[in-house]
Formats: sequence, structure tokens, C-alpha cells
Amino acid sequence: MTTCKPVARRTPGSDGEHSGFARVLIVKSNLEPFRIPFYGGLEKRLAQERIVLQVAVPLNRCGSNSESWLVPVRSGDLHFAGRTLSWQGISKYARHARLVIVQQCARELTNYWLLALRKRYGFRLALWGHGAEFQRRLTTPLTEFVKREIFASVDFWFAYTPGVAKIVESTGFPSDRICTVYNSTDTKTEVTLHRSITEEENLALRASLGMGPGAKLVCYCGGLYKAKRLDFLIDACRLARNLGTDVHLAVLGDGPEEARLAEMSREAKWIHVVGPTYGKEKALYLAVSECMTIPGVVGLAVVDAFAHECPLVTTAIVGHGPEIEYLLDGVNGLKTADSIDDYAHGIIAVLTKKQVGDRLRQGCREAASAITIENMVEHFAAGVLQTLGLPADEQACTSTSRG
Repeated sequence: MTTCKPVARRTPGSDGEHSGFARVLIVKSNLEPFRIPFYGGLEKRLAQERIVLQVAVPLNRCGSNSESWLVPVRSGDLHFAGRTLSWQGISKYARHARLVIVQQCARELTNYWLLALRKRYGFRLALWGHGAEFQRRLTTPLTEFVKREIFASVDFWFAYTPGVAKIVESTGFPSDRICTVYNSTDTKTEVTLHRSITEEENLALRASLGMGPGAKLVCYCGGLYKAKRLDFLIDACRLARNLGTDVHLAVLGDGPEEARLAEMSREAKWIHVVGPTYGKEKALYLAVSECMTIPGVVGLAVVDAFAHECPLVTTAIVGHGPEIEYLLDGVNGLKTADSIDDYAHGIIAVLTKKQVGDRLRQGCREAASAITIENMVEHFAAGVLQTLGLPADEQACTSTSRG
């Protein structure tokens, strides 16, 4: 597979703002808030290589955002055989691009248009994604066939993680045309928020939750839906309490399960349903918590756990997102067997064994310093340069063998 490393920076010429610049178009079906800092960083980084970044997003999903890289486009849905197929009006932008990067998504009709016309218009086409559907309930054999066979002819792959790169390579895609970007979020901002929490704020939150001197807080952070296995989590916390550990659970997030959890919290005063939290409020809950507890599917939440030195405790189930490979069991988090008893004892170990908690928090700090949005920008930029065939530092992308 290919490991993309930072490339040497160059300064754009002094001619017109974008005169002589190559164009790179990323096509997205949605504008996720956590991606905005990445696109901003990538725009600045590519400008140093005389490359203009554009990100095409359906107009009705851009919100109030008006960043220079954002291109709102027309879009629509078609309903066929019980499935929803989507399209985006990106023709005029793709025709002027040297590289178009799309999601690995079988229901996006725009992808097939790009595959059919890329030679006519002269742009290169790359995929950015998981390499496979990690939650099998969300896919079908036909969908996987389309992803594996029809999309096999693209020019390049931007893989979320090293594990995704291996999946893509296992399909026969050339390893020297795969770049691992190390998917991340804006950890720099999260680390800064974490370090801003004062002892007074810590004590005030504990008091507001009715926590006694020996009580320990754990938190759930994410969407409140069945795949997250919230009943499993509550049963494990209840078992930990029955075994003598005064555990309190803060539930951060919203979703279909929120009302039911709020009803449970009226009887179990140690359950605190907080709702969706962001910024300083989220940082405060994570700072007070001894660990983040998500027994169900995990994705980028593990990166948040690292940034806030709040070790993630999860289970060894099938269906986690690719970012689960960042979690090293016993080093920067815990992955227990898939049983309430094992999960409860994992939580207890973090809460009651100082050496375990200290080791995991140190592992979080080390992971947070490596898995950053800044590094993701550098890896992605190196992959763009390789795909375009532009000159780059000799160490930008090197092939490595798998042992």
C-alpha cells in the first residue's frame, strides 16, 4: 500500500489569483461540520502547490456556510425499486478540474456520469472512503458488487486508515495508487478546550450531578440509537455499581433513544441525560469523566477520546468504523469481550486501578499528537500531488510492503 508523507511546500506565483492553477473537485453528499476545518486546511495547503480546491455540496445541505472552497450545487433524488438514488449538478465544475474525488457510494448517480465522461473531459477520478461497508446491515450484495467491480477503474484511492488501504488492495487495486490519509477531526481545538477546564468547573459539574466525593463519572458521547447499544451500557454500569463502584453515567447526544433514556434517568439518579453538547460544555463533561463508554459501533469518537484524555472503553464486536484501529487495547483504550460482565469489569478497572487509568491517559495523549487534522491535510495533499503527477518531494508517497 502507499504511505503518504508531508511534501515540500512551494509558494504560488504572483500572477492572477488562480491563473495557471490546477483545480481539484471533491464531491460530497453532505457538509459535515467536523469536516469544515479539514477543507479549510486542505485549501490553504493545496494553494501552496498552485492548486485550487472546490468542494461541491447540495445547496440544501450547505446551511449558512459560505467558505471560499464551498460550491453549492443543484441536486435531486430518484426513487427506484425501493431505493433512493441521488444526483448532483457538477458538470461545469468537473469539466474544468484535473482531479475529481468522490465518495465510494453506489447510490450516487453522479459517480457513474464521472466514470463515463472522465476521459472525454480529461480529469482523473479518485475515491475517498471506507473500502467496504463496515455495518453489513446497511449494504446489499448488489451494492458491494458495484463498489468492487464498477469503481475498480478509478485512478486513485484515498483510504481513511491503513486497514482500509489493505481492504482496497485486497480487491486487486494497485498498492502504489492508494494513499492513507488517517481520518481525523480538529483535535487541536479539542485539546485546547480540554486544557482550559479549571478545577472549579470540574467541582461545580460534579456537584450539579449530585456526585459524592467517591463517585466516578463515565460518559457516552454520540448519537442515541440502537446500534450504540445503550441498554447494554446501562446494564454494565448498573452491574459496576452493584459491585461497589459508585458510577455515574453522563449521556451526551441526541437521537431516537433520548426520550426513553430520560425516562429511565428519573428512576436511576446516577444516569444523566444531557442532550447534544458542543465546545466547552462537551469538553467539561469529558474532562470530569474517567472514560468514554461506547459498547456499540465506534467511529471518529475514538479521536475525541484521545484529544480529551478520556480513554474509550468499547467491545470487540463487528461493525465498528475504520477508526477503531486507532484504539490499541490496553494502551490508549480498552476493547472488552462482548458481554455485560466483561464490559463492567473493564469500566471498573479504569475507574479503580490508578495504574490502568494513568497508562491509558498517557496513551491517549500520544495518539492525539499523531492523529491530527494537520497530518490528515498533509497526507491528503501528498495523495493529490501523486494523482496529478505534479512534482513532489521524493518521500511524499512511498510504497511499503505488508509483513
